[in-house]
Amino acid sequence: MIQTESFLSEEKRLKSLQTFKDDHGIIRLKTKIIYRKDSEDFLKPIVLPLKYEVVKHLIYNAHIKNCHAGVQILLNVLRGKYWILNGRKAMKHVVANCVICKRYTSQNLEITSLPLPENTVKDAAVFQINGVDMAGHLFLKENNKSWVLIFTYTVYRAVHFELVTAALIDVYLMAFRRLVARRGRCATVYCDNGTNFVGAANY
Repeated sequence: MIQTESFLSEEKRLKSLQTFKDDHGIIRLKTKIIYRKDSEDFLKPIVLPLKYEVVKHLIYNAHIKNCHAGVQILLNVLRGKYWILNGRKAMKHVVANCVICKRYTSQNLEITSLPLPENTVKDAAVFQINGVDMAGHLFLKENNKSWVLIFTYTVYRAVHFELVTAALIDVYLMAFRRLVARRGRCATVYCDNGTNFVGAANY
């Protein structure tokens, strides 16, 4: 049916390919190995056009069946039974649009690393420059909630944890006082826009 619909206007092109019709009216290609002892489909492949969805699905199924094979392998596999006009172009299109192949052949994004900020490389006392964030909530015994304030020193890999019972401004300030009492006074503190941090900064 595909050949009947497609090749009525392409008789000249088929003559240049040395085609013929077999006993069932199917257009096949004359190859140079017709005297070889092999299957008829291999010796005289069926000629198919490219513009039909059935042919594209045929290529895609062969691509999946052969473990996402590339263009040259697909061409060799399908030419064992079919001769697809402009087949290499069609197979390139199928391989290029395969989502799984895209995922495994995509290149990693290359980003030029920028210099580190001054506060992460200059000499400073421990916890003089630090960042703070709140993790939680955690459940304690009797279903009591608690949070963990994490203070990280920006120059070296030092951390300080404070356990708090509420995410409130005054609770945070008391935890910060405990940090200063144990580690020393801080010069710079980095934090996100949590309400307790913003309120403490305003206070």
